[in-house]
Amino acid sequence: MTVMIAPINTRTRVRSKATATKRAVQRAQQPIARPSIHQQAPQTYEAQAVQRAMSVSNLATPIGTNFFDRCGDEIMSLHYGQQLDLLDWMGFEVSDTAYRVLEFIAYNRAALSGGNPTAGHLSDPCADPNGIEYGTAKLTVENFGRYGRKGPDREIMKPKRYCATDPIRRLDGEVVTSESEWDLRFAVDAMIGDIRRDLITGNASVSGQFDGLEAWVKTSYTGPNADVLKSTVIDWNGNPMAGGAGVTWNGTAIASKPGGGYYNLIDVLLPAWRRIHQRMMWTRQLQNQRMRLGDAIILLPTMHAQCLLDHFTCWSVCPGGEYSPVNLQQMEARKFRNELVRADNPNNLFGYGYITLDNTTFPLMAYDPGLIKGPTRGDIYMLFGSVGGVRLWEGEHLSAAVAASEFGDHGYTSVDGGRILTLTETENECFHLKAWMHPRLFCRAPWAQVRFMDVVCSQPGGPLSGDPNDTSFFYNSSFTPATIS
Repeated sequence: MTVMIAPINTRTRVRSKATATKRAVQRAQQPIARPSIHQQAPQTYEAQAVQRAMSVSNLATPIGTNFFDRCGDEIMSLHYGQQLDLLDWMGFEVSDTAYRVLEFIAYNRAALSGGNPTAGHLSDPCADPNGIEYGTAKLTVENFGRYGRKGPDREIMKPKRYCATDPIRRLDGEVVTSESEWDLRFAVDAMIGDIRRDLITGNASVSGQFDGLEAWVKTSYTGPNADVLKSTVIDWNGNPMAGGAGVTWNGTAIASKPGGGYYNLIDVLLPAWRRIHQRMMWTRQLQNQRMRLGDAIILLPTMHAQCLLDHFTCWSVCPGGEYSPVNLQQMEARKFRNELVRADNPNNLFGYGYITLDNTTFPLMAYDPGLIKGPTRGDIYMLFGSVGGVRLWEGEHLSAAVAASEFGDHGYTSVDGGRILTLTETENECFHLKAWMHPRLFCRAPWAQVRFMDVVCSQPGGPLSGDPNDTSFFYNSSFTPATIS
C-alpha cells in the first residue's frame, strides 16, 4: 500500500501561453526533486494525516497486514515496516474482541442404530427417512498477552542528550531527533524481543503470555471430537536429517524403510504435506482455493536452513537420493543447490532458499528465537498461514485506542493504530516513558500445521542467535553463559 503525504495547499494563476510553454520546457530539462515520503513528517510521534493510494505493495505479507501496518498515527512502522519476518507473516490486525470461539463440524453421518449406520435408501415410498447425526469440536481463545517496557529515566533539563549520543534512524535513513520517539523505539524494541520468543514458546496459562506455536501445534487438544483439531507432531529424537532410531509420528514409531534403513526428513515432510493437502480437499472452504507463494512456509533455525537445503539437494539429484558431503560436491548438485538460494529467484521469498514437495513451493523462513534447542538441535515447522483467500493463522493486537480515549487526561496515548499504549510519567525533574502491547495468535486449522521436534544439524562454530537472552547470542561464544551487561 503506497502512502503519500497530503499535498500542501496550492495556488493557481493564469499564465500567458508563451510563458507557460517556456517554463514547461525548462521543467522537462531539469530533474524533479522528489522528497522522501517522510521528509515532512513531524519529529514526534503525534498523529499524522496521510492519504492512501489504492494500490498494493508487492512487499506485503502474503496473508495479511504487517505487525506494524501503516496507519494514521504511524511511528513504529517507520522503524519496523516489513522487517519482522514471522510477526509480519502472521498478519496482525487490531481487534477489540477478547473472546473468540470457532466450532468445527467433526463429522456428519447417517444416524446409527445398534451401533450400525442406518440405510439412506428407501424401499417404501410412504416411510420416513432415517435421521443424521453430527459432532462438533470447539476452539476458544479468551485473553491477549500483556507486554510492557519502560524507557530510561531522564532529566527534564537535559533534552536531546540521548539522541545526540546514541543516534538511531528510521528505515528511510532519517535520524530520529524526538526524545519521545527515541524512548518509544527502545522500549518497543525490547518488547518485540519478548514477543518474538513467545511467538514460539508462549503459554497462555502463564499470566501475561499468549499461546505460541508450541501451544498451538500439538496433539493434546481435549474435549468432544478434539481429534479433528490435532496437529502433526514428529519427534525426530535427536537424529540428524538423514534419520535414525526412535522417530515418532504423533507418538507412534515410524517403521523402517522397506528393505531396511531410515526415512530422512524430506521423506517424512512429503507425506505430512500430502495428508494435509488431502484434508484441505475435504474442506469446502479450502478445496477450491489456490495456494499462493508464501501461503505455506518452512520455519526453522538459520543453521537448520542450511542443512535442509543440503539434504533436499541430495534427495532431489544425488545418486540414490542419499545425502553425503561427496554427493553434494558434484556439479549437478552444486548448481541445484545454488539455484535454491539465488537472490533473484522469485521462489526464494525470504532470502533463505526454498524446497518443493509435489510441485508445491515452500519458502524457508529462518527464525532463531525459541527454535534453537541446543548447540546442534532445533525445531522445524511446516506452517500454512492461508490457502488462497482463506486465512488460517491470524495475529491480533488488542486495541489501545479505547483505553487511551477514556484515560487520555491521565497522560495515556495510543499510537500505530491502537497497537501501542504509552504513558509518560514525571517526578520532580525526572521523567520516563512506558509502553504496552497486547498481542495473541489464533489458528483456524491446527490440523494443517506440522512440528518436527529435536532435529540435529551441526556446523562449524555452532549456532548464532540475535536474542540477547540466549546463551548463543552472537556477541558470545555459542552456549556459554551470557556476559553482556
